[in-house]
Amino acid sequence: MGSINVLDDNFVIMLRHPAPPSQESPAPEAPRGRLWETIANALRDDIVAGRIAPGERLPNETTLAQRFDVNRHTLRQAAQALVHEGHLRVKHGSGTYVRELVLDYALQRRTRMSENVAQAGERAKRELLGHARQRAGEWAGPLKMSATGDVVILYTRASIRGRPVGISTSAYPCPRLEGMAEAFAAGRGITAALKQLGVADYVRVRSTISTRLPSAAEADALARPVTQPVLVVQYVNADLAGVPVEAATTLFAADAVQLTVEAGEALS
Repeated sequence: MGSINVLDDNFVIMLRHPAPPSQESPAPEAPRGRLWETIANALRDDIVAGRIAPGERLPNETTLAQRFDVNRHTLRQAAQALVHEGHLRVKHGSGTYVRELVLDYALQRRTRMSENVAQAGERAKRELLGHARQRAGEWAGPLKMSATGDVVILYTRASIRGRPVGISTSAYPCPRLEGMAEAFAAGRGITAALKQLGVADYVRVRSTISTRLPSAAEADALARPVTQPVLVVQYVNADLAGVPVEAATTLFAADAVQLTVEAGEALS
């Protein structure tokens, strides 16, 4: 499919993460004294795995009481804990519902996942799925380096409320940033890792957006079927001297993403 190139971009991604088919998980066993925590854990697992979909009403108290063999007071303790965590919301007179995951994600000159997510009242967890050191190859152009030079590749996944919202493959030039995997593992994310390695600040210089179907591994990492397209966002970040420090590709579910390019931004 075609692609959109955005230079010095500023647009918004809204993510709505739909769920796989419903299938309840059994409640794990735990000491009776903290039974509400056991129920909260089981319901949280159902929500995170998509067995209870975003926007879906939680089964009524009678049904849940039969499932967990507890009284309504214990159920309400569990539900209140999940409301406090942000997994559930109560609509008085209607019931308790799974909160929809709607994330406004702005891509601009200083794009920072943690800051964008925090502005939406959410907290993102970014985990390192793997890393490797290899020849630059296809990353040489975006990073403005020799194809025979080395880069460090990080494979990461971002989740909000336990649900995957994006997977990224990121390349960093060696020898300048050869410690990225260790710095990322020891820090609080990409920005902290870059700062630890001497990149105090960086800006987005280019984004390219296209669509395609995911591979089986990509679909599995996103907890999505292989038949649903993904939105591919390829981008380059550079330090304040204009030297590229990161070239990356992030995948989102295309049917759950809305892109808006604000007035005044150049497209090419």
